[in-house]
Amino acid sequence: MEQEYKSWPVAILIAIDQFGNAIARGYPDATISARVGYFSEYANHARAYWQALEKIIDFAFKPVNGPGHCKQATLADINKRYRHGSDIGRAILGVFIIIICPIIAVVLRIFVLIYRPWRHK
Repeated sequence: MEQEYKSWPVAILIAIDQFGNAIARGYPDATISARVGYFSEYANHARAYWQALEKIIDFAFKPVNGPGHCKQATLADINKRYRHGSDIGRAILGVFIIIICPIIAVVLRIFVLIYRPWRHK
């Protein structure tokens, strides 16, 4: 199922997200959120790691997607493949999420105050 995006900037952000996932040794056509959501539910090992990352990402995107951003991303990417990646790749992913998501959280909270149509209802 392919999701239609509202704007060109959103499509660019998704492409950057997929690029970041590829750098972190994930499947290059999946987003970070979808990868994290998938492995937080289906991982055989390091499940607590994936669930912790999921909580961070979900908090960051809650103003625009409501609860469960990663699960929503996994459902939107239902036909994608996912890979755990190496320990180094997962470390890169974790550091990236821990650094970037607080910034995203602040920016999105300010943005939805200014541009109310993006606010999750």
